Amino acid sequence: MKRLIFIFFILITSTSKAADTSNMLSVDKSYFIELVIYLGIILFLNKFLFQPLLTLKENRDIESSVRLERADSMEEQAIKLEDEYKLKISEVRLDIEKSSIDRINKAKLEGEEAVKNAKNISLKKIEESRNNLQSAKILSQIESLTDKEVSEGNDDVSIQIREIAEAIKVKVG
Repeated sequence: MKRLIFIFFILITSTSKAADTSNMLSVDKSYFIELVIYLGIILFLNKFLFQPLLTLKENRDIESSVRLERADSMEEQAIKLEDEYKLKISEVRLDIEKSSIDRINKAKLEGEEAVKNAKNISLKKIEESRNNLQSAKILSQIESLTDKEVSEGNDDVSIQIREIAEAIKVKVG
């Protein structure tokens, strides 16, 4: 290649003449040399400049298309994952709502049961207190009565005392 360039250089320099303006369209020896140099430069540029640039462009286009396809597939995967995420979140929310409703209902039932138990216990204590109060009233009435009032009295306490006394006499006697 170096030899070829050297030969062209020598040919050009040895045959250089002043341009004749009278015969511009004539074909002479310099025309063929210029044509060979022009074709040589075109082939040289094609091999060392244009082909590498075209190859680089093709590689870049292929890489860009691959990246675009990969980006599209990643976008599709992201949409799928987002849909799955939303579905799982809705399922978890439903589960939480169900469990919270169940817990609320359970707490209500337990609360109602506790209120019923407390009401029953308080009713029993009220009844016991009433009985104790009636017993205390009767005892206070009995204590205030004398033997004469018990044997002669016609009130409820006196009558009950006489009945109890007779029942005791029957059992003892």
